[in-house]
This record gives sequence, structure tokens and C-alpha cells, in this order.
Amino acid sequence: MVPMNRPARASIRWRMILLGISLTTCAVFPGCASQSEVKRLDPAMSEADLRQGKLAVLGVVKFQEPDQVRPPLVAMLERTFREERRDVPLLPADSVQKALGPERYRRILLAYEYQGALDGGALGEISDSLRGMARFLLLARVEKDRTRNSTRSIAETDTGMGRPDFAMGITGRDARVAVHLYDLTRRTIVVSAVYEGSSESSKPMVSPLRSGRGRSGVSLEVGQAVSPEDQGYPGAPELALALEEPFRAFARMLPGAPPPSAGPQPAGRR
Repeated sequence: MVPMNRPARASIRWRMILLGISLTTCAVFPGCASQSEVKRLDPAMSEADLRQGKLAVLGVVKFQEPDQVRPPLVAMLERTFREERRDVPLLPADSVQKALGPERYRRILLAYEYQGALDGGALGEISDSLRGMARFLLLARVEKDRTRNSTRSIAETDTGMGRPDFAMGITGRDARVAVHLYDLTRRTIVVSAVYEGSSESSKPMVSPLRSGRGRSGVSLEVGQAVSPEDQGYPGAPELALALEEPFRAFARMLPGAPPPSAGPQPAGRR
């Protein structure tokens, strides 16, 4: 057997370390609502109105996307609202769909997806179908959804040793979502706001800044497109994660929201 030289041993040792890191430290950073724009907040709406009138969720849509993308977004809206506003009774989207019927529900959501608002006719149909089960109607529309990739150097705190030819690959997801709250009794919008949210995932990768060397085991032809995953970047976080903080921020802005918790802050990673 030919003895292995020291540089080869070091290279193999580092690759084993990197593999171990990639299997154990791939992280998802929680969502962040970096910007918000409140377009309407009706001063006539009170916390007593919300608590006594109850609130129904119609749904969450994404412009020009199929219905299949909606369930995790609706689940995130309902979960965050329940966690932030335990004092306001919530009628879930499934119950609203049953009250409206599948065809009417689909038609109203499709109109909202393309118009970004509900007209008086749609509000009347919803109000008649719910028959007093809820006074307020909550829904949201994703207006922007994009992903991005970046890298940062791996520090000794990440691996126990620094290496310039490896990096921490970061894939981010940025979204803009409009959230609307309607008063079905008055058949008018009472709250309207737009939020910017984001989420990131990260894992170690071979640095794309290495000059003169390609990734081991990967051969590329001139002009060939390479996906971020093939370059070693982590997959994009789910869209619902980028919407978590925007939905929480909306629930907190409504009348009667409890003051921010003074408890310990989250560590910053999941």
C-alpha cells in the first residue's frame, strides 16, 4: 500500500468534519418582519368588538399560484393568531369553506387573489353563509416571494477550526404579504396592512470563491446552468416560515393585544 501523504490526510479529515457539520448543523433561522405599512386601522373597532364578534379566517392566497400552496400558509396564519390572541375566538378556514360551499369558496378566493380585495357582493355572500358565526373576516395575499443565496466565512466557532476554502452557505426567502380584516356587519374593511418577512437556512459548503478549482466530482460544460442546490447551498425555507412574523405582527397590532412578553428571547436558530 502506498503511504498517504500528510496533505491528503488533512484534506480527508476536513471533508469528514465538513460532512459531519452538514448533517448536524443545517439550521433554519426564524422569520423576520423587517418592514410594515399600515394602510388602514379603523378607530371605531374595539377589543370588545373582536372578542364578542369573533373572527373567521377565509384563507391565504398567493398571486397566480395553484390552490395547493395555500394549506400551509393558512395553517401558519391560524396558528400564529391563536398564539398571539387567545382572547379572540377564531373560526378556522375549513369551517368557513363548509359554510360557503366548495364552488363559492373557490370563486371568492380567486377573485381576491386577482383583485387584492373583496367587494360588497362577496362580503354579503360570506355574511349570509356564516349566519352570525363570526363578525370579522381575516384573509391574506402573498404579493412577492423570492429566494436568494449568499455565503459567509466559516469561523472557528462553527467548526473548531477556520478554513478559507469552505463557507457557510445561506439560502434566504423574502416575502411580501398583504393582510386584510373585514367587518361583515358593516361590510367594509377595518384593517389593512402590508408586511415584509424573511427566513433563512444555512449549512457548510465548499466556498464558491475558490479560484481555479471546481467542486470534486462535478463537471460542467460551458453555459450549463447550475442550481443553487448543486452548488452546495441549502434548500429554501418554506414560504410559511417567512410569513410567521408578519402574521404575528398583524395579530399584535389589533386592539386589545397583550403587551410584549418580558421573558427570555429565542436563541435565533431552529
